[in-house]
Amino acid sequence: MTPMTSVAVPRPVADLDTDDLLGDFPEGRRLIGTQCDDCGRLMIGTRMVCSSCVGTEVTRVALPTTGVLYTFTRLHVGSDGVRLLGYVDFDGDVRTLTDLREDAGALEPGTRVELAVDGDDWWFAAVPDAERTDS
Repeated sequence: MTPMTSVAVPRPVADLDTDDLLGDFPEGRRLIGTQCDDCGRLMIGTRMVCSSCVGTEVTRVALPTTGVLYTFTRLHVGSDGVRLLGYVDFDGDVRTLTDLREDAGALEPGTRVELAVDGDDWWFAAVPDAERTDS
């Protein structure tokens, strides 16, 4: 008979405290971010653990309302029409997948975009009269 050995199995650590991405700040409704107090990493969402250094000393912050469109696509969704989805790089090294709208002008990679909020819905649109950046 083989002797039994015990192995320590690490417990998973919850990363996100909640799935909610919008929060109320003195500046108004903004996307929620978390900044690590140890390494300074900025992340989207209400995090419990830093995704860079795994530190647990983190602070809830409002993310910037502007960024640069990294890339996007147009999804043709049956009778619902076209849905624009893209990646936006916030000022501060955070990238998120988001809905887009072309209300303020045509989109292309490198376009400056800004956050728009209506209730619990949020999206990004071109900053009016924004010039393309070469990020």
